[in-house]
Amino acid sequence: MIIVLSTYPSKETAHSAARKIVESELAACVSIIKIQDSIYKWKGKIEENSEYLLLIKTTKKAYPQLEKFIKDRHPHDVPEVIYLEVKGGEKEYLQWVSSTTLSKLLRVPLDLTVMKRASDPSKELKSARKPRTLSM
Repeated sequence: MIIVLSTYPSKETAHSAARKIVESELAACVSIIKIQDSIYKWKGKIEENSEYLLLIKTTKKAYPQLEKFIKDRHPHDVPEVIYLEVKGGEKEYLQWVSSTTLSKLLRVPLDLTVMKRASDPSKELKSARKPRTLSM
């Protein structure tokens, strides 16, 4: 399990992102925390704003899709998207996060016995001919 952190400029954008992330099964849960003051340097200037921090509980396998999701929809040019690895925790909670995130992938049965090649490779080798060379 990992926890992804991403800040948003308003309650509305944070709430909308959190809801879409959970609906898309890119995370099991997203908590929104109001940050009263955030002070940072942007383009050489000191900025001071309030922000909303998303604590996104997800898995490493979902991270690439989650990062793309945030970058594609975030109102900032360079959104904060970082993650922290969770090294332990309550076993049932960690299993819930894992089973809830990208759960559709787990429901697709994988039956490789129905897959066949278009042709048998041994027949291809037997029927292959050596190309003619030009004699000079």
